[in-house]
Amino acid sequence: MTAAAMDQAQRATERAGLSVRLASLARLVQIGSARRGPDGFSDELLDAADALLNRAGERLMLSAEHTVVALAGGTGSGKSSLFNKLSAADFSTVGVTRPVTSEAHACVWGVGGSGPLLEWLGIPRRYRYARSSALDTGEQSLNGLVLVDMPDHDSVMGHATDLVDRLVGVADLMIWVLDPQKYADRAVHRRFLVPLAGHSEVVAVVLNQADLLTAAQAEECVHDLRRLLDSENLHDVQILVTSAVTGAGIEELRKLLIEAVSARRASAARIAADVDNMVVQFRPYSEIAADATGLATEPGLPAGAAEELSGEFARAAGVRAIGDTLRSARELRALDYTGWPVSWMAERLTSRDPARKVRLGKIWAELRDVTAGPAGAQQAEIDNALTQLADKVSPALPRPWSRTVRTVVRSHADEIPAALGAEIGSALPPENSGERWWRVAGVVQGLLLGSAAVGLAWFVALLAIGAANAGHGLPALFSDLALLPVAVAVVAGALVAGWLIAGRCTIAVQAAAVRETDQLVEDIGQRMTGVAHGLVIAPAEQELAELARFRAELEVAAGHARVS
Repeated sequence: MTAAAMDQAQRATERAGLSVRLASLARLVQIGSARRGPDGFSDELLDAADALLNRAGERLMLSAEHTVVALAGGTGSGKSSLFNKLSAADFSTVGVTRPVTSEAHACVWGVGGSGPLLEWLGIPRRYRYARSSALDTGEQSLNGLVLVDMPDHDSVMGHATDLVDRLVGVADLMIWVLDPQKYADRAVHRRFLVPLAGHSEVVAVVLNQADLLTAAQAEECVHDLRRLLDSENLHDVQILVTSAVTGAGIEELRKLLIEAVSARRASAARIAADVDNMVVQFRPYSEIAADATGLATEPGLPAGAAEELSGEFARAAGVRAIGDTLRSARELRALDYTGWPVSWMAERLTSRDPARKVRLGKIWAELRDVTAGPAGAQQAEIDNALTQLADKVSPALPRPWSRTVRTVVRSHADEIPAALGAEIGSALPPENSGERWWRVAGVVQGLLLGSAAVGLAWFVALLAIGAANAGHGLPALFSDLALLPVAVAVVAGALVAGWLIAGRCTIAVQAAAVRETDQLVEDIGQRMTGVAHGLVIAPAEQELAELARFRAELEVAAGHARVS
């Protein structure tokens, strides 16, 4: 690669680099503005950075060192001929009697990084031309120049007015090309030149087609044009005399372009230095505290923070006690189906509102109350858990992040109890739910109870009828006292079987209740992890991500990296 090509590549990198740095500085200001205050970003720093961005402007952010020079003029002024002469190629069509240039053309010396700028300027791709190959032949001083041949002002009156207005606001140099016959045209001065009075330091006028005038006539035209411009408050506007045909004045015009390019580069260098200074002032807001080893710790939440916080929430909400309460409720409910028949009947015969049912109702009332969310001391436990998490994260962070992370960790503290209660309520099974085998066991217990009742009635019948009517021809089933042991065996067998089944069912119910409790506690734990992540971890991670983004943008603004 030649030295000229290397220089061109370096300049292209610098041009793109400053634009990217300014864009990152703008994002730093945006991030900082949301966190300004006594413990946050300094108002003075943010205002200074904002002022720098305003000076740089949108135009410089698009391409820091590309210099936009616009050639404007009417049909027959020789504007497109000058464009072609300066470009050393017939890029733009030349017209004499009618408007020809209806779309803007652009020739770029050093095309690298100019794409976004040309898109923003609205130059069609088919009218963009590159002079990159010519930079080895003495045109290095023009590297970064974007020379724009604007539509003829005859057509500007129509559809291209917006383009002219945009270029007037962003061009580093506006060159209005006039011809000797129409240089004093009031319409041209009134519509185009007079509005440029506020931009006279970046405006030049070229009196073209000097080959049609004698030296005396050219001097007289320049004198008259100077008078007109002065009367229009365009005192700083430079006047050049050129001829695209003979080449007269072209070198002077080229020098004007070189000066514009140099001025743009100097301005970019000054802005780059200002950005460097801003980066130094922003850097303290990104510095992470060192740990015990002396190494800077990367900001982040502790591993398993959501699970740990979920455990604290579970303790605050009394999840284990809720599980134990549910187990008691399930065991009491199962007694409706699997209980020992004698106890089952005794309870129902001795009271219309058994104490067991009262207890069961109170248990479910307690469980329903839990769904309203922990309160009182439990809220304090939640606050303590949030404080502990914030204490683990914030000390290593620079201001204002140590404050903002602590704030977002606690930002939903008042919503957490209700959220936990809602999740607990969703996890609890229906109050009157039961397992299918309970009903089977209940049917078996009912049959056994019926068998015991039948056996007891048979026993009584044998005693009453058999003893009084022995040998009177009654059926032996009710009169043979020898069957009394059988009746007793039926009663005893039914009662013992019911008692044994009740015992086995009680063991099975307790085991199932333990499993259900464990599953409930696990389910609630997962749900609380979701609450912890949604109301605490996610906001904290987002704030830490903003810190990471701030640090990345700071490195880009410093020129050390690029945002992918």
